[in-house]
Amino acid sequence: MSYRLLSMALLSWPVAAQAETEQLPLLSLLTGLLLLSFIYMIKLKFDLHKLNKQQQKQQANPLGFYSLHDDISGFPNKFFLQQQLDELLKRAPQQQFSLLLIKISQFEQINQLLGHSNSNLILAQIAQRINQQLKDTPEALTFEFRQQLPIRLCHLGGVDFAVWLDSTEQQHLAEYVADNLEKNVPEPMIVHGCAVDYQLHSGIANYPEHGTLLSELSERAYLALQHHSWLQGQSQVFSPRMLNYSSDKLTLMAELRQAIADNQLALYVQPQIDMKSRQVLAGEVFVRWRHPSRGLMAPSSFLALAEQTGVIYPLTQWVVREAVAMIATLEQAGLNSKIAVNISSKDLLQDELVDSLEFLFEKHKVKPALLMLEIKEGALSEAPDKALATIQRLHRLGVELALDDFGTGLSSLAYLRRLPIQYVKVDCSFINDLHKSDMHSAITGAIIDMARNLDLGVIAEGVEEVEVEQKLLRMGCTRGQGFLYSRPFELSGFAVWLKQWQQQPKGPTAP
Repeated sequence: MSYRLLSMALLSWPVAAQAETEQLPLLSLLTGLLLLSFIYMIKLKFDLHKLNKQQQKQQANPLGFYSLHDDISGFPNKFFLQQQLDELLKRAPQQQFSLLLIKISQFEQINQLLGHSNSNLILAQIAQRINQQLKDTPEALTFEFRQQLPIRLCHLGGVDFAVWLDSTEQQHLAEYVADNLEKNVPEPMIVHGCAVDYQLHSGIANYPEHGTLLSELSERAYLALQHHSWLQGQSQVFSPRMLNYSSDKLTLMAELRQAIADNQLALYVQPQIDMKSRQVLAGEVFVRWRHPSRGLMAPSSFLALAEQTGVIYPLTQWVVREAVAMIATLEQAGLNSKIAVNISSKDLLQDELVDSLEFLFEKHKVKPALLMLEIKEGALSEAPDKALATIQRLHRLGVELALDDFGTGLSSLAYLRRLPIQYVKVDCSFINDLHKSDMHSAITGAIIDMARNLDLGVIAEGVEEVEVEQKLLRMGCTRGQGFLYSRPFELSGFAVWLKQWQQQPKGPTAP
């Protein structure tokens, strides 16, 4: 008897049996039950055989479930994404799309603390959270449905995930989705009584603007992710300028952020001297980095990169905190000297700069006039109105201001009369050969004359020889800084140095 006939018998038997049950003897009833059991056994054996055939077929098929899904999270993998994109881009080659790359950070610590089995469980749960957050984003590519929930997350492997978005109608959709995921998904997870913290970082590459191949878009989205996670304030979206930063540079900037927290930085100071009275007027500070593997690094090794990548402001905050604390230390020791700090154009664009300085002065009971901020000429070329507004606020606070490296650029000349500065600083490139070059001498003389006419003081940096000092004095410049007086030394020794300097005869050289 075929399976179909047996099934029909199975379906019709209870109805017929109900009508005749009362007339059937007990033996007939038992025979019917045995027949029914036999039919069910045949059906079960058939179903198992069919399921086994399906599994064998699926395992033999290179596009089966396990080859298209991650074995840890169960979510579609990179091959599934590639398969879907091949079909999608054939249908809609002119549409705008975005690849959103998502990375779980701090996962190595989870692995170390909880082991692989527990961390795999957490990884799968985080993936579920991300996908749940995407349920109201119909622009995201849907791979499949599970229990009526759309699966819109792709697991690329490890702790990397991806979402493919149709951004034709909303240009910045991927950024909105990325911000939403970074903000709302990371909530502590409780495992064996421990709260596990993690963060999400994201990077975005747009099709076809940043590439037309998945591999190319993935590389550029990952580069954007690195910038966004390592360099705070950077957008998640790929930009061609990111290609200029090597992995080594990005790593260095990430290490610099950590160096600030780990006290790997040190301040050195170089005195500024009144060349007539030999009195110490101020000390300019320079930051050095005691890198654990690269050794002592000079500012030229990392400051420009820090400014380009947005790390400069936390660095400036640290320098200013140390400088104001040193001013307080000098005052407590009965020593009188200002501290000069270089600040970046990026610093002038920070709204909280003035407020943070005001807090430091109040905390250490320090007069604002004892801090000098040296500003580069180029600081006025980027957002000049905002930079000027910050400079004016600093002036009203009482901070002394100097225009650094004056004469090397032209951007500030138009603003010079409007700037509430007290000093201009002549670049050392003019001072070094002042007594050897008529051109340098003429330029330096012109700067000094212009500054005097504007009622500004002049600071000459790079004074290394007595002949240069004497020529500057004849030109009308009385404030100098350079090796003639002292090489830079650690700021912690500034108080001792000042005491020794005051006890020396009034000569041209320092102790």
